[in-house]
Amino acid sequence: MNVLELDLAGSFHQSKPARRVGLACAPCRKKHLRCDARTPVCARCIADNKQCVYEKSRRGGRRRKPSESASGLGSGGNSTASSALLTPGLPADQLWVPSSSPESVMVPAVQAQARSTTSGSMTHPALSATAENDALRTDRLYNLYYTFFHPAHPCVLPWRFLSQRLETERETIQPLLYVMQYIGAHYADDVDASPLATISESRLAPIRSKQAAATGFDVQAMILYSIAVYWCDEIDRGVNLLKEAIQMALNIQMNKKDYATHFGQNDPMLEESWRRTWWLVYITDAHVAGSTHVYPFRTSNIDMSVDLPCEEEDYEAGVICPPTTLEVYDIREFLPEADRPSFSSYAELIGLTRSIDKALASDWSKNAALVHTICENADISVAAWHSLLPPCKRDPLRSDGTVDEIMFKSKFILHAYAIEIHRPLSTLAYSSVESTCKCAPPVPAEDAPGSDTTQIQLHTLKCLHAIDQLGRLMILPANIHAHTPFIICMIANATIAHLAACRYVFAGPDLQLGRERIRLSMGTLKRLSEHWGQGKRIYREMGIVAREILSLADREKGSHDRVGFSTKGTLSGMPNTPAALEFSSFDMHNMNVAEFNFCGYFDGAIGEVVEPASFLVV
Repeated sequence: MNVLELDLAGSFHQSKPARRVGLACAPCRKKHLRCDARTPVCARCIADNKQCVYEKSRRGGRRRKPSESASGLGSGGNSTASSALLTPGLPADQLWVPSSSPESVMVPAVQAQARSTTSGSMTHPALSATAENDALRTDRLYNLYYTFFHPAHPCVLPWRFLSQRLETERETIQPLLYVMQYIGAHYADDVDASPLATISESRLAPIRSKQAAATGFDVQAMILYSIAVYWCDEIDRGVNLLKEAIQMALNIQMNKKDYATHFGQNDPMLEESWRRTWWLVYITDAHVAGSTHVYPFRTSNIDMSVDLPCEEEDYEAGVICPPTTLEVYDIREFLPEADRPSFSSYAELIGLTRSIDKALASDWSKNAALVHTICENADISVAAWHSLLPPCKRDPLRSDGTVDEIMFKSKFILHAYAIEIHRPLSTLAYSSVESTCKCAPPVPAEDAPGSDTTQIQLHTLKCLHAIDQLGRLMILPANIHAHTPFIICMIANATIAHLAACRYVFAGPDLQLGRERIRLSMGTLKRLSEHWGQGKRIYREMGIVAREILSLADREKGSHDRVGFSTKGTLSGMPNTPAALEFSSFDMHNMNVAEFNFCGYFDGAIGEVVEPASFLVV
């Protein structure tokens, strides 16, 4: 029985009302703690990340007028706290009613009321209170979606604009709403996401089977659902859902410029949402290609003429200016300063993704002869993109101290790809243990020809520089839970390369600094993995990779010779190791990662990564 079912059962099975000691929520009463009685969530429950439930009093009291009863939370001072805490509102016709049947996780309010009156003419007060609390729980899931997932995947309309469409397009939007709740549930420790996954699947089934014509909202639901399924460690199913989302978008010609205006209902906000949706499909395809190391992207050769998105602040505020075209973006270097438009962070992310897309070949990782060409092309494309960034976009940290989540993701992608394409030509030797981590790049089939010592040193420097830059991004004062889960693979791959550098390249102070940076990477991975099944698996796999590469399993066997290279030094030798070092297999499922210190190779201290503090919904 889940938490919600326990709440409902408790409401019905109390033999007599609890003694009232002021107004307090159930968790505070249970622990006999002082409660500030804020609604919908008290301060203590926010701090402890608890489910805040107010049990309805059974002692009677002043009866509300019908108009007051219909107003939900009422118009008192505490209701303003509710709107401040839960930014997105609640669809008026949706209540989350707990039930053992997944199909009834979400039902119309009328059905919920009918259920409550089947045993009598009067609504049971406990059920009424539970329905109100369940409505707040649903509202909380939307809030979690917009707080932690939307910033890095901003295609859905901001809530105040989406909610305006519920009266006229309820059936059309409903699959998207379920998917949003399903994603939001992954950020709530006390909510089981499985029932929401089931109902999301059932709502998407008619669209996937083409029993109903697809809409832009359906594409949004499909692409977001594919991301969630992929990161729930159902990789193959997630990839198949992504393929369906791409095909669905192509079937309705969402990749064409005219789609937004033809289906935008003369609403600039909806037109902007459609543009963002196509570009999210394209960028998600690029993310999955990078995570699975399968190139080119599925959308690489698709003609796309969609205009570029606006700034996030304008989208949230509903201030939509005429969009900039791809044609203008592609000639931006030739435009006079006075005529050059300001491109949004989302537009710059699209530009970077297109540059990487053009530079990568399908079989470059298996064809050593192509590696040099790919590296050169990618370096040129990425350097050109970065050189044309306006000063305000070069650092994801804004002047007000906040982090531009889209530019953060862009910089992460830039450095992650630099590591992947330069490492095969560097001194950072591969080990076959790396294949334990499923998102790690494949070991090169053969050494790249024509690499002299100077070129090897250059590629090593570029790898180390990218690793350093990723570390700098990880320490920015950002909400780590709002980052896209796709950076989990990027961090894992960078950490593997960093481990190789610590094993074969660094010495002295550089080795000690590497110790701290690996700890940072592992700690970041652990925090990011809290909400996603694949993230948990990758973190566990990274423990095995770290343990083997750093020889924690058997320190007494002696170490390999180091290259004697630092970012300020010169290359004094090459590691006397093959491209892929052999390793003894580990029983991953029976190994407790927390039992060993990933950095123990350096200082011999046994410890563990500190658990992150609970996040707050604000």
